[in-house]
Amino acid sequence: MIYITGDTHGDIDYKKLLTLKNKVLSYNDYLIICGDAGICWSPQSFQYHLNLYNDIGCTIIFIDGNHENFDMLNQCQLVEHLGALMHQIDEHIFHVLRGEIMTIENKTFLCVGGANSIDKMYRTPYVSWWPEEEITYYDIDNALNNLEKVNNKVDYVITHCCDTKTVLNAFGFRRDICTDQLSFIDKVVDYKHWFFGHYHYDRQIGDKKTCLYQEIVELL
Repeated sequence: MIYITGDTHGDIDYKKLLTLKNKVLSYNDYLIICGDAGICWSPQSFQYHLNLYNDIGCTIIFIDGNHENFDMLNQCQLVEHLGALMHQIDEHIFHVLRGEIMTIENKTFLCVGGANSIDKMYRTPYVSWWPEEEITYYDIDNALNNLEKVNNKVDYVITHCCDTKTVLNAFGFRRDICTDQLSFIDKVVDYKHWFFGHYHYDRQIGDKKTCLYQEIVELL
């Protein structure tokens, strides 16, 4: 079984995951977190967070958000898993690189992490904020190259923030470089549904987009 949710921020928004512990799970089940997992946030809290997330009893897959320690992420071993390049955080915990396409239970997922922090002026560089949070042209090129291999068609899109049109129309928030970078998806990608986090809302947007925060979606 595959489950998808929004930001968990280490132990801050972890409580919603306790509902999964009531299910009979194995490492053949997957929880996908749409960024800001916060497992890799500080060396001091790292083992504590590993214990929390391993205790769920399934395989954890997350994309990066804007609140991640990119120094810690980039120190993890790079592996190919589920057909995609990932950082292996622990035996059953993985971080998907931007622009990669993974396959789980014959379902394909385009994964593009990253987002812009609106509060970075109040944060400390390389302690509570990292410039690597922003989506780059290299990230989009990687996505386009991988999409070309599958004829620009995937089952699902997983991102942290969303595209500019959605941000403006559905939330009334300002556009930024990262939302602009994701605007290629609706123009290029044939997908069934797009899940994202970042905005701390649970909201269905049209027929094909869902913003997740506290809700956990079970893919059937």
